[in-house]
Amino acid sequence: MRTLPAKLLRAALVTSFVLFITLPLVMILLEAFGADWFGMRMLPAQWTLRWFVWAAQTIDLGAVAWNTVEIALMTTVLTLAAALPASWAIARYRLPLKSILIGAILFPRMIPEITFALGVARIFYAIHLTNTAIGIALAHVMLAAPFAVLVLVSTFEGLDTRLLEAGTVMGCGPLRLFWRVTLPLALPGIVAAALFSFLASYNDFVLTLMVYGADTVTLPVQTYLSLGNGYLSVAGAISTILLVPSLFFLLAMLRMVNPENLLGGLKGA
Repeated sequence: MRTLPAKLLRAALVTSFVLFITLPLVMILLEAFGADWFGMRMLPAQWTLRWFVWAAQTIDLGAVAWNTVEIALMTTVLTLAAALPASWAIARYRLPLKSILIGAILFPRMIPEITFALGVARIFYAIHLTNTAIGIALAHVMLAAPFAVLVLVSTFEGLDTRLLEAGTVMGCGPLRLFWRVTLPLALPGIVAAALFSFLASYNDFVLTLMVYGADTVTLPVQTYLSLGNGYLSVAGAISTILLVPSLFFLLAMLRMVNPENLLGGLKGA
Protein backbone atom coordinates (compact mmCIF):
# COMPACT_ATOMS: atom_id res chain seq x y z
CA MET A 1 0.00 0.00 0.00
CA ARG A 2 2.92 2.31 0.58
CA THR A 3 3.74 2.22 -3.12
CA LEU A 4 0.21 3.19 -4.23
CA PRO A 5 0.83 6.98 -4.09
CA ALA A 6 4.05 6.51 -6.08
CA LYS A 7 2.24 4.42 -8.69
CA LEU A 8 -0.53 6.99 -8.95
CA LEU A 9 2.03 9.78 -9.35
CA ARG A 10 3.85 7.88 -12.11
CA ALA A 11 0.55 7.16 -13.87
CA ALA A 12 -0.44 10.84 -13.62
CA LEU A 13 2.92 11.98 -15.01
CA VAL A 14 2.81 9.52 -17.90
CA THR A 15 -0.80 10.43 -18.70
CA SER A 16 0.01 14.15 -18.60
CA PHE A 17 2.97 13.65 -20.92
CA VAL A 18 0.93 11.61 -23.41
CA LEU A 19 -1.84 14.21 -23.40
CA PHE A 20 0.70 17.00 -23.86
CA ILE A 21 2.08 15.24 -26.94
CA THR A 22 -1.18 14.02 -28.48
CA LEU A 23 -3.69 16.75 -27.63
CA PRO A 24 -2.68 19.01 -30.56
CA LEU A 25 -3.26 16.07 -32.92
CA VAL A 26 -6.69 15.48 -31.37
CA MET A 27 -7.56 19.12 -31.94
CA ILE A 28 -6.57 18.82 -35.60
CA LEU A 29 -8.81 15.76 -36.00
CA LEU A 30 -11.73 17.56 -34.35
CA GLU A 31 -11.17 20.52 -36.67
CA ALA A 32 -11.07 18.23 -39.71
CA PHE A 33 -14.19 16.21 -38.90
CA GLY A 34 -16.23 18.78 -36.95
CA ALA A 35 -18.58 21.59 -37.88
CA ASP A 36 -20.21 24.43 -35.97
CA TRP A 37 -17.42 24.43 -33.39
CA PHE A 38 -17.58 27.89 -31.90
CA GLY A 39 -17.13 29.58 -28.58
CA MET A 40 -16.42 27.42 -25.53
CA ARG A 41 -17.78 24.16 -26.92
CA MET A 42 -15.77 21.14 -25.81
CA LEU A 43 -16.66 19.25 -29.01
CA PRO A 44 -18.04 20.23 -32.43
CA ALA A 45 -21.81 20.35 -32.71
CA GLN A 46 -21.77 18.25 -35.89
CA TRP A 47 -19.53 15.67 -37.54
CA THR A 48 -18.90 15.93 -41.26
CA LEU A 49 -16.61 15.05 -44.16
CA ARG A 50 -17.35 18.29 -45.97
CA TRP A 51 -13.88 19.73 -45.36
CA PHE A 52 -12.24 16.78 -47.11
CA VAL A 53 -14.67 17.15 -50.01
CA TRP A 54 -13.98 20.87 -50.14
CA ALA A 55 -10.23 20.24 -50.13
CA ALA A 56 -10.60 17.80 -53.03
CA GLN A 57 -12.76 20.29 -54.96
CA THR A 58 -10.71 23.44 -54.37
CA ILE A 59 -7.20 22.01 -54.88
CA ASP A 60 -5.71 19.23 -56.97
CA LEU A 61 -5.31 17.04 -53.90
CA GLY A 62 -4.09 14.01 -55.83
CA ALA A 63 -1.31 15.95 -57.51
CA VAL A 64 -0.30 17.60 -54.24
CA ALA A 65 -0.19 14.25 -52.43
CA TRP A 66 1.82 12.70 -55.26
CA ASN A 67 4.30 15.59 -55.19
CA THR A 68 4.78 15.03 -51.48
CA VAL A 69 5.34 11.28 -51.76
CA GLU A 70 7.49 11.51 -54.90
CA ILE A 71 9.81 14.09 -53.35
CA ALA A 72 10.02 12.09 -50.10
CA LEU A 73 10.93 8.90 -51.98
CA MET A 74 13.57 10.71 -54.02
CA THR A 75 14.96 12.24 -50.84
CA THR A 76 15.17 8.82 -49.19
CA VAL A 77 17.06 7.26 -52.10
CA LEU A 78 19.46 10.19 -52.44
CA THR A 79 20.04 10.38 -48.69
CA LEU A 80 20.89 6.70 -48.40
CA ALA A 81 23.12 6.88 -51.48
CA ALA A 82 25.12 9.64 -49.80
CA ALA A 83 24.86 8.57 -46.16
CA LEU A 84 25.73 4.87 -46.49
CA PRO A 85 29.28 5.27 -47.85
CA ALA A 86 29.92 8.37 -45.73
CA SER A 87 28.77 6.64 -42.55
CA TRP A 88 30.79 3.52 -43.33
CA ALA A 89 33.93 5.60 -43.82
CA ILE A 90 33.33 7.57 -40.61
CA ALA A 91 32.61 4.44 -38.59
CA ARG A 92 35.23 2.04 -39.92
CA TYR A 93 38.22 4.19 -40.90
CA ARG A 94 40.48 6.58 -39.02
CA LEU A 95 39.75 9.74 -40.94
CA PRO A 96 41.70 12.95 -40.35
CA LEU A 97 39.61 15.71 -38.73
CA LYS A 98 36.81 13.20 -38.12
CA SER A 99 35.05 15.36 -35.52
CA ILE A 100 35.08 18.35 -37.86
CA LEU A 101 33.60 16.19 -40.63
CA ILE A 102 30.77 15.01 -38.38
CA GLY A 103 30.17 18.60 -37.25
CA ALA A 104 29.90 19.74 -40.87
CA ILE A 105 27.35 17.01 -41.61
CA LEU A 106 25.28 17.97 -38.56
CA PHE A 107 25.57 21.72 -39.20
CA PRO A 108 22.27 22.10 -41.14
CA ARG A 109 20.38 20.82 -38.06
CA MET A 110 22.27 23.10 -35.67
CA ILE A 111 21.01 26.39 -37.10
CA PRO A 112 17.46 27.75 -37.54
CA GLU A 113 15.89 26.09 -40.57
CA ILE A 114 14.73 29.42 -42.00
CA THR A 115 18.32 30.67 -42.00
CA PHE A 116 19.52 27.55 -43.77
CA ALA A 117 16.56 27.68 -46.18
CA LEU A 118 17.40 31.22 -47.27
CA GLY A 119 20.89 30.14 -48.26
CA VAL A 120 19.62 27.09 -50.10
CA ALA A 121 17.00 29.16 -51.94
CA ARG A 122 19.63 31.66 -53.07
CA ILE A 123 21.76 28.90 -54.57
CA PHE A 124 18.84 27.03 -56.12
CA TYR A 125 17.41 30.12 -57.78
CA ALA A 126 20.82 30.79 -59.30
CA ILE A 127 21.11 27.30 -60.79
CA HIS A 128 17.39 26.99 -61.70
CA LEU A 129 16.53 24.14 -59.34
CA THR A 130 13.45 25.74 -57.83
CA ASN A 131 9.98 24.36 -58.69
CA THR A 132 11.46 20.97 -59.54
CA ALA A 133 10.97 17.71 -57.67
CA ILE A 134 14.66 16.86 -57.86
CA GLY A 135 15.60 20.32 -56.58
CA ILE A 136 13.32 20.06 -53.55
CA ALA A 137 14.53 16.50 -52.91
CA LEU A 138 18.17 17.66 -52.97
CA ALA A 139 17.30 20.43 -50.52
CA HIS A 140 15.61 17.88 -48.24
CA VAL A 141 18.69 15.64 -48.38
CA MET A 142 20.57 18.37 -46.52
CA LEU A 143 18.06 18.05 -43.67
CA ALA A 144 17.65 14.28 -43.77
CA ALA A 145 21.32 13.32 -44.10
CA PRO A 146 22.35 14.32 -40.53
CA PHE A 147 19.71 11.99 -39.04
CA ALA A 148 20.69 9.21 -41.41
CA VAL A 149 24.39 9.59 -40.68
CA LEU A 150 23.82 9.54 -36.91
CA VAL A 151 21.87 6.31 -37.15
CA LEU A 152 24.15 4.63 -39.68
CA VAL A 153 27.44 5.54 -37.99
CA SER A 154 26.18 4.01 -34.75
CA THR A 155 24.97 0.97 -36.68
CA PHE A 156 28.27 0.39 -38.48
CA GLU A 157 30.31 1.01 -35.33
CA GLY A 158 28.29 -1.69 -33.59
CA LEU A 159 28.89 -4.38 -36.20
CA ASP A 160 30.79 -7.43 -34.97
CA THR A 161 34.14 -7.14 -36.74
CA ARG A 162 34.71 -10.87 -36.27
CA LEU A 163 31.86 -11.61 -38.66
CA LEU A 164 33.26 -9.21 -41.22
CA GLU A 165 36.71 -10.77 -40.90
CA ALA A 166 35.19 -14.25 -41.20
CA GLY A 167 33.48 -13.22 -44.42
CA THR A 168 36.76 -11.95 -45.81
CA VAL A 169 38.55 -15.17 -44.82
CA MET A 170 35.84 -17.18 -46.57
CA GLY A 171 36.69 -15.38 -49.80
CA CYS A 172 34.09 -12.62 -49.96
CA GLY A 173 35.13 -9.60 -51.96
CA PRO A 174 34.08 -6.10 -50.83
CA LEU A 175 30.77 -6.13 -52.76
CA ARG A 176 29.82 -9.67 -51.78
CA LEU A 177 30.82 -8.99 -48.17
CA PHE A 178 28.48 -6.01 -48.13
CA TRP A 179 25.50 -7.93 -49.56
CA ARG A 180 25.98 -11.17 -47.65
CA VAL A 181 27.25 -9.95 -44.27
CA THR A 182 27.17 -6.20 -43.71
CA LEU A 183 23.72 -5.48 -45.15
CA PRO A 184 21.82 -8.13 -43.14
CA LEU A 185 23.54 -7.05 -39.93
CA ALA A 186 22.99 -3.35 -40.55
CA LEU A 187 19.46 -3.65 -41.95
CA PRO A 188 17.63 -2.36 -38.83
CA GLY A 189 19.73 0.81 -38.83
CA ILE A 190 19.33 1.26 -42.58
CA VAL A 191 15.55 0.88 -42.29
CA ALA A 192 15.49 3.44 -39.47
CA ALA A 193 17.62 5.86 -41.52
CA ALA A 194 15.34 5.42 -44.54
CA LEU A 195 12.18 6.05 -42.51
CA PHE A 196 13.67 9.10 -40.82
CA SER A 197 14.73 10.45 -44.22
CA PHE A 198 11.30 9.88 -45.74
CA LEU A 199 9.49 11.57 -42.86
CA ALA A 200 11.96 14.47 -42.73
CA SER A 201 11.10 15.23 -46.36
CA TYR A 202 7.41 14.35 -46.17
CA ASN A 203 6.78 16.70 -43.24
CA ASP A 204 9.12 19.54 -44.18
CA PHE A 205 7.57 22.98 -44.60
CA VAL A 206 10.11 25.78 -44.21
CA LEU A 207 12.69 24.60 -46.74
CA THR A 208 10.01 23.47 -49.19
CA LEU A 209 8.31 26.86 -48.97
CA MET A 210 11.51 28.58 -50.12
CA VAL A 211 12.07 26.46 -53.25
CA TYR A 212 8.65 25.16 -54.34
CA GLY A 213 6.60 26.43 -57.27
CA ALA A 214 3.17 26.04 -58.82
CA ASP A 215 4.03 22.53 -60.03
CA THR A 216 5.62 21.27 -56.80
CA VAL A 217 3.17 22.17 -54.04
CA THR A 218 3.35 19.64 -51.18
CA LEU A 219 0.85 18.84 -48.45
CA PRO A 220 2.62 20.92 -45.73
CA VAL A 221 2.79 23.91 -48.09
CA GLN A 222 -0.85 23.43 -49.14
CA THR A 223 -1.85 23.38 -45.47
CA TYR A 224 -0.12 26.74 -45.02
CA LEU A 225 -1.77 28.17 -48.14
CA SER A 226 -5.21 27.04 -46.91
CA LEU A 227 -4.58 28.72 -43.56
CA GLY A 228 -3.52 31.88 -45.35
CA ASN A 229 -6.81 31.88 -47.25
CA GLY A 230 -8.75 31.53 -44.00
CA TYR A 231 -9.81 27.91 -44.51
CA LEU A 232 -8.95 26.57 -41.07
CA SER A 233 -11.10 23.45 -41.32
CA VAL A 234 -9.80 22.65 -44.81
CA ALA A 235 -6.27 23.01 -43.45
CA GLY A 236 -7.26 20.57 -40.70
CA ALA A 237 -8.48 18.09 -43.31
CA ILE A 238 -5.24 18.36 -45.29
CA SER A 239 -3.24 17.97 -42.07
CA THR A 240 -5.19 14.79 -41.30
CA ILE A 241 -4.33 13.41 -44.74
CA LEU A 242 -0.71 14.37 -44.07
CA LEU A 243 -0.81 12.64 -40.70
CA VAL A 244 -1.94 9.20 -41.88
CA PRO A 245 1.27 8.11 -43.69
CA SER A 246 3.38 9.45 -40.82
CA LEU A 247 1.52 7.23 -38.35
CA PHE A 248 1.82 4.27 -40.72
CA PHE A 249 5.58 4.70 -41.02
CA LEU A 250 5.91 5.19 -37.28
CA LEU A 251 4.13 1.91 -36.61
CA ALA A 252 6.19 0.16 -39.29
CA MET A 253 9.39 1.52 -37.79
CA LEU A 254 8.46 0.36 -34.30
CA ARG A 255 7.64 -3.11 -35.64
CA MET A 256 10.81 -3.46 -37.69
CA VAL A 257 13.35 -1.68 -35.49
CA ASN A 258 13.74 -1.84 -31.73
CA PRO A 259 13.33 1.71 -30.35
CA GLU A 260 16.58 1.43 -28.40
CA ASN A 261 18.41 0.75 -31.67
CA LEU A 262 17.17 3.82 -33.52
CA LEU A 263 20.18 5.88 -32.47
CA GLY A 264 22.32 3.07 -31.23
CA GLY A 265 22.35 0.79 -34.25
CA LEU A 266 23.34 -2.72 -33.24
CA LYS A 267 25.85 -1.64 -30.65
CA GLY A 268 25.95 -4.13 -27.84
CA ALA A 269 24.20 -6.83 -29.87
